[in-house]
Amino acid sequence: MQRRKQGERRYLRLATIFPFLSSPTIISRAMGWPVMRPPSPASKVVTSPSDGAIISIPAKMNYVTPETQIVSSRRDLTGSDSTLNGVEWSAAECRIGNARGRGFSLNANGFELRQDQLATDIDFFDHDDVVNKYYPSCEKLVTQTLLAARQSGAGEFSVRAFDHNVRSTKSSEREIKNSGGGTVQTPVAVVHGDYTRVSAPRRIKDLALPPKQNDSMRGRLGDGRTSLLDPSEAAEAVEGIRRYALINVWRNVCRYEPVRQYPLACVDAATTHFNEMRTFQIHYSDRVGENYFAAHDKKHKWWYFPEMISDEAMLIKQWDNFGSIAKGMDTDKELATFALHSSLFDASAPADSVDRESIEVRCVVIWEYMKE
Repeated sequence: MQRRKQGERRYLRLATIFPFLSSPTIISRAMGWPVMRPPSPASKVVTSPSDGAIISIPAKMNYVTPETQIVSSRRDLTGSDSTLNGVEWSAAECRIGNARGRGFSLNANGFELRQDQLATDIDFFDHDDVVNKYYPSCEKLVTQTLLAARQSGAGEFSVRAFDHNVRSTKSSEREIKNSGGGTVQTPVAVVHGDYTRVSAPRRIKDLALPPKQNDSMRGRLGDGRTSLLDPSEAAEAVEGIRRYALINVWRNVCRYEPVRQYPLACVDAATTHFNEMRTFQIHYSDRVGENYFAAHDKKHKWWYFPEMISDEAMLIKQWDNFGSIAKGMDTDKELATFALHSSLFDASAPADSVDRESIEVRCVVIWEYMKE
């Protein structure tokens, strides 16, 4: 209760100084990235009358307008984008439910919380430390999660970590050691999915090629001529003979404090429709990547895990080629294709909350065979 009141008082002070915090829906046209903003002062945190636990919080989530079509930008070697073309942001007031204890799963909802004790000897701001020490633990965690949910006839599978991002709310004051040009990123304040119907199979094909100079997994592959994925298995996955999935492992890397401000939230994949997706094309020096932005729909059900600690990890499905949306349908039926997600401004967080520092590691899963 005290935390909620502190957050409300903080927001009212901000809204008085900065009237734009409660401004209308449309933010800007086609230039930069939006920021995380507090929700309307009229929106309240809902808590349990018995113990004061959070039931839900209000948040302002940055969508694109329905009129937005294709968005594009150029990304440099540090991961920074140029101005965005073709976008119009539209902030929507949403309610974010407390997902703890509700049994959300990768297969049904596109995200899942796992208990996973963090090793104490990993420096998350050292690229080599992350690749050599943390990647294997992420592979183990994803494997354990999928084995626990495996159904009869699902077949064997392999998990390989291949990329990661470290994020901090003070990214300009942080740097990555041994990174070859990589930088600390800020939390993403846009509702998005990491892959599309085009970029997901393309990524699988790329992982069957020898790694490029700046690919994170290059050091794990020895001579630089070996590919992460077997080319024949990757081809079968792209053709739909094998099931594949791209899964992020998201974790708070602050060992002494939970995430209180700018937590990550996900949309239940069962409430997502493909007709809400808008393609974001990212032009690199050697390729074009794609993400999805999304137009708002009141049916979206948002969830987060309050105060995540470093011994917890959230697994977020970024693509599953056996999901209904991946197969060309408008909605997922029983198996989630991906979960939209975004960071948010939590108006209930104490004003003195520590900086959020987190890491997400991308993993690819290839099945030998799976009956539909």
